Amino acid sequence: MLDTSLTAGALRLPPGVPVIVDESEPLPVQKAAHDLCRDLEWVLKVPSPLMRKLPDNASPAIVISSSVTEGGITGPESHAIIRRGSQVQLLGTDMRGTIYAIYSFCERFLDIPPWWFWAEWKPKTKSQIEIPEDAKLTWQSPQVRWRGWFPNDTDLLSPWIQRNYATHWDRVLETMLRLKLNLLDVGEFSDDSLRKLRVPRDRGLAVTTTHLAPFGASLRDWAKFWTKQGRASTPPLRLADMPQLEQFWEHHIRLAQQEKVEMIWMIGLRGDGDKGFYKSFTDAPPDDAARARVLQDVLHRQIALLQRVTGEQHPLMRTVIYDEASDYMAAGLLHPPELPSLIWNFSAARHDHFPAADLRNYRAPSARPLGYYFNVQFTNTGSHLADGEGPWKMEQNHRMLLESGPNLQLSIVNSGNIREFPLSLSAHASMMWDFASYTSDRFLADFCKGYWGAKYGPQIDVLYRDFFNAYWQQRKPDIPGFPRQYIFHDLRVVRAARDLMRATLHTSQESELLGDRGIGYYRIVPENCDTTSKVEAVIQCNQQAAERFAQVARRCDDLAPHLGDQGQQFFNQSLRAQARFMAAASACTAACAEAYKARNGKSTYDQWMRKAQVNGDGMAAILKELDATGPLQDWYSAEKIFGLPETLQMIQRRVSGNVKVKSN
Repeated sequence: MLDTSLTAGALRLPPGVPVIVDESEPLPVQKAAHDLCRDLEWVLKVPSPLMRKLPDNASPAIVISSSVTEGGITGPESHAIIRRGSQVQLLGTDMRGTIYAIYSFCERFLDIPPWWFWAEWKPKTKSQIEIPEDAKLTWQSPQVRWRGWFPNDTDLLSPWIQRNYATHWDRVLETMLRLKLNLLDVGEFSDDSLRKLRVPRDRGLAVTTTHLAPFGASLRDWAKFWTKQGRASTPPLRLADMPQLEQFWEHHIRLAQQEKVEMIWMIGLRGDGDKGFYKSFTDAPPDDAARARVLQDVLHRQIALLQRVTGEQHPLMRTVIYDEASDYMAAGLLHPPELPSLIWNFSAARHDHFPAADLRNYRAPSARPLGYYFNVQFTNTGSHLADGEGPWKMEQNHRMLLESGPNLQLSIVNSGNIREFPLSLSAHASMMWDFASYTSDRFLADFCKGYWGAKYGPQIDVLYRDFFNAYWQQRKPDIPGFPRQYIFHDLRVVRAARDLMRATLHTSQESELLGDRGIGYYRIVPENCDTTSKVEAVIQCNQQAAERFAQVARRCDDLAPHLGDQGQQFFNQSLRAQARFMAAASACTAACAEAYKARNGKSTYDQWMRKAQVNGDGMAAILKELDATGPLQDWYSAEKIFGLPETLQMIQRRVSGNVKVKSN
């Protein structure tokens, strides 16, 4: 937090200080102003009225104004906090800049940080708020124009949202704006889900859709769309019937126009269920070169359609170069259109988080707008209940993109489990605002100091570093100078445990276990782990990881009582509980691997399965503890992707003897 020590002529804002915002200001600014009034009441314990104009007297007031180009701020989203006489002026050059000025004031002078809701933050009450006489804080335009989240893999988030849709989404979007993000990927939308557009629109965020939903149109709604059009039967998906596809897309373009949403239009083509289009379209060609030509032709058609419907020559667009499109680019088969308003949105490699071959081999003209899509989570093999990638790896991904082309215009992180990833999500927001001066080391130091103070922040800084370095790196990097390229995320850990338990029901050889399934699922290289088999690698390296995580957890346990009620809550859910959870998960999987190895001896097998059960129950207890109280109560009750209930049931059946183990 900013040092706001007083100068002699400090302005003192009293309880009930009015907040002035003209009625002409847009709705998102009005909403942020209401948040400011709420924050003032929390701190000063007296309601602050929201007024439309200054009172006649010269008493202290907070004045909010947008479309301001004075005070040294210019350019999109620039903003300032300036003391002028008896006023504190919160200024922005545009709507979002003004919103950012409001939330910057809340953080700098009211001690209400971006993650206040998730941290169950309770700001210190004050008798007045003191503003130095020469207070003038300014923020120029962000370095990366579009900075966003894609809430995906939402087995935890969605049930919580549905308990109170408007209020809970409002907490998510407020957090985004406090972090100074401006773009929400809503995935897809239809006639029946327009609130997905309206809620972010009314908060002041721009909207885009994901790579499988061009213009927001998902093929999962194909049949429903044609039923609503009065068709008795659903037309098949055929590339030869492009006019029908264009009718489907145009309908969604017009829906977004109708809602007056600020859109970054997604163009591209994938099949139903997030797979290559050739798996859904019956007349798709059989070879990559022809498929790349189809995709390239579709991109040009979609641009022409969008230009016609919107009447804009250069509508703002992006195309996500992902999965098969990434392969086509790497092979030189795909050449997206080169319009100046089309962002070529590259993405991290599938199943691991580093720049794919297409980006590493690409050099863009300096004017070409580029984007990047980074998975903080990943449904199959990534982090889900514990942060795994960390700020440094995310920074390195983006710095490698800048080696491919300097014009980074957009960056989106994929993370639906918002509660689990406050550090990495904050790092992304900070990085994209001012990448030129950003370093993950400095960010982490500031983050820890901001939430836990100058005394304990440096100790927590070290704990975070040791936590990320506790992960097993199951394969040596193959990109020079890229540490932690491959790590055994929590989903890999738990799915290895289940695969090993299932393997005891069959007579398969060890060499057939824990394979990559053609997609880099586990990526275990025994020689990189000084073992001769994947099972031995899982045993040895998960035991070592479990001890490293446990050491971090023990140090967290020692520190936690010194942090106070406020600091403990956020520390526990964002670091301490995650270290404990990963220690238990790693130990559980190591025990399952030992049990597989001992499957020919019932006594030893049972012993290891009981140890797996102790650690499985430990994971469940940690989640139950986090679920006990507060606004996120029962957050983990709907957990599916990690699959802890399934894992515990599998262990219980083996411990109770209800599963017959086959010996080799």
